[in-house]
Formats: sequence, structure tokens, C-alpha cells
Amino acid sequence: MRLIAAPLSLLVLALALGSQLGAQSPGTTSQSEPARVVFVCEHGSVKSLVGAVYFNRWAEQRGLPYRAVARGVVPDSAVPAPVRDGLRTDGFKVSAFVPQALRASDVAHAWLVVSFDQDVTKVVGSTRYLKWDGLPGVLADYPRGRDVIVRRVDALVDELARTPPP
Repeated sequence: MRLIAAPLSLLVLALALGSQLGAQSPGTTSQSEPARVVFVCEHGSVKSLVGAVYFNRWAEQRGLPYRAVARGVVPDSAVPAPVRDGLRTDGFKVSAFVPQALRASDVAHAWLVVSFDQDVTKVVGSTRYLKWDGLPGVLADYPRGRDVIVRRVDALVDELARTPPP
């Protein structure tokens, strides 16, 4: 009986692990894992960061199953002072934020990619993709640049609230 029980136990374990791996394949999310939205700008520390922090605040407030990250094509080493100070005034803590480069794995696990003045079409592939090009600069005039991004993020969050979650 022991000789049959051991292989049977291994088969049950293999089937259980296999079903869990399939449930977590790229492009899918589990009930407990929010869908990823990737905001991309040149340095990963200005427009994409503003977009991501506001998106996350509003998605959380509305109970939406999404989480945003900021990425850059050529990331800065730190958040520029005007952005850091502006976001701090807006109630965000970004002093520990370190800009990161956009990687294929970011897109592979993304539900949506939003780019600011960067053509990442080749990296995005078949992932849903929005291009928010030609917006005012954030470094030169933080309130003006932030306000334009915030209006777009607000419209995006409203759209996501009206559609079934991924």
C-alpha cells in the first residue's frame, strides 16, 4: 500500500503545483494580485511618477484592483527636486523612490502601459497601450504639468471604474 500511496501523493502534489503555476502565468492576475499599470517617461522620475502616484491613490480610494508603477527609458538616479517637492506638497512620500528602467518583464505582467513622449511600441507588443504625448513639462512648471497629467489619470481611473476588472 505504501508503494502506491507515495506515487499517488506525488501526482496530487504535481497537479496542485501545476494548476497554481498556470494561474500565475504572464498577463493574468489572481484575485489577490492587482492588475499592473506601467507609466513610462524618459527618466522614470517625472511624468510617469506623477501619473503612477495619483493613479494609485485614486484606484485605492475607489477599491479598484489596479496598481501602477513608474518606469523610465533612461532612468535618473533620483527624483528631481521640483518633482519631489511638488509631490511632497501634494501629500506623497517619494524620498525613497528610485527610478527604474522599463524592462520586458514590466510589460509582460502589465494590463496597461501609458507612455509620455516615448515610443515603446516594440516593447509593449500586444499589451494595451496609451500614448500621452505633448503634455506640458513638469520640471519647468510643476503645477501646470501635474494638473494636465492628473486630469488624464482621473479620466483613466473613471474609465476603469466603469469596466469589469481584468
